[in-house]
Amino acid sequence: MIGVSKRREQPRRTPTDHVDDTGLRKMETRPLTVRVKAALRQSILNDGFSDGRLPREETLASQLGVSRGTVREALRSLEEEGLITRQRGIGTHVNSHVARARISLNRVIGFYDLIAEGGYSPAIAATRIRLEPAPPEAIERLSLEAGAELLMIDRLFLADGVPAIHLIEMVSPASIGHKVFAEDVPESIFAFADQHCVAPIDHTTVEIIPIVATEAIAQILPVRRSSPLLELLETHYSSAGVPFIVSRIHVVDRFIRFTVVRRRF
Repeated sequence: MIGVSKRREQPRRTPTDHVDDTGLRKMETRPLTVRVKAALRQSILNDGFSDGRLPREETLASQLGVSRGTVREALRSLEEEGLITRQRGIGTHVNSHVARARISLNRVIGFYDLIAEGGYSPAIAATRIRLEPAPPEAIERLSLEAGAELLMIDRLFLADGVPAIHLIEMVSPASIGHKVFAEDVPESIFAFADQHCVAPIDHTTVEIIPIVATEAIAQILPVRRSSPLLELLETHYSSAGVPFIVSRIHVVDRFIRFTVVRRRF
């Protein structure tokens, strides 16, 4: 079910950008609450609420053409991330210091968009796709037997033309519903799951590991061998709580630095 090939750099493509020979576009598949949250977030980051306060739920619902319940759920999620604070009888205000930080590790977002949010021009220099035996970290996190094979998606992201992020996505072949070639891989693993897996990614856990760069990493990223480097190990789960993708990511911190907002409840 898996086609293996190499891909040269291509212009950015999203699920709604794909057009086949019939001229039909793929429908937006993300849940409505996720789309409403994304619209509100973008408006906040673009200083759309100049006084730092959001309108009432019913006003937002009318402006967005959705139910008040959908808006409430989107606002709840943004509050969990620390981007806004809601107080009964007072309203909802933007936490501008969190908005300025931009890159929050609380968020489920692809690295292409993270680079763009960091103020850089993103691109993908190369994508390789292949079948390989699962490494130990994937065996443990996906509960695999030794020797099990995974689809390995190896990508290098650029920021203003400079290598910034190298990642390897390790996908369970059983979770893929059809043939996949390198040219079919979108920028985000979340979009990949939406388009090619039998279930979308519902939530992700992240382990942050300080490492030193190996010779192999130093040949890919602009870092010296044995210099400090940040490694992220992400495990992606379906809504049923089943892990089916593991991502190993190396990040050059001069391009991407994460913030984590901790809230008291």
